[in-house]
Amino acid sequence: MDAQQLVHRAWELKKAGELAEALACYDKAYNAIVGDAVSYAHSKGGVVDEGSARKILPKNFTLVKEYLKQGKDVATILNNMGVICAELGQYGKAKGFFEEAIELTPENVDYPDPKTNLMNIK
Repeated sequence: MDAQQLVHRAWELKKAGELAEALACYDKAYNAIVGDAVSYAHSKGGVVDEGSARKILPKNFTLVKEYLKQGKDVATILNNMGVICAELGQYGKAKGFFEEAIELTPENVDYPDPKTNLMNIK
C-alpha cells in the first residue's frame, strides 16, 4: 500500500473505532513519506560516501524537512496521530505529534488544527 492508501485506511479504521490500528496505519504512511524524503535528499547530494563510511551532510536534514513541508499532508498525518493518541490518553505522545505537525506545516498554509489540539491538551 502506498502512503495515500494507508492514510485512507487509517481514516476508515479511526471511524470504526479501531484506534490502535488506525495509528499504526498513519505511522506506516508517515514513515513511507519520510523514506521518500530521505531518498530525495540523498539524490540531491545530502550524503557523501567516503570509502567504507557514509557522511550525512547538514544539508541532508534541511532537504528532508523541505520535502516534508511541500504540502500539508505530513502535518495532517501527524495531527491525526496526535488526535488518536489523545483519545487513547497518551497525552505526551499526542503533544509530540502536534508539535511536529506545527513544525512541518508549510508557512503559506493555513492549518490551525495542530495548534488548537496542542492547546487543548495542555
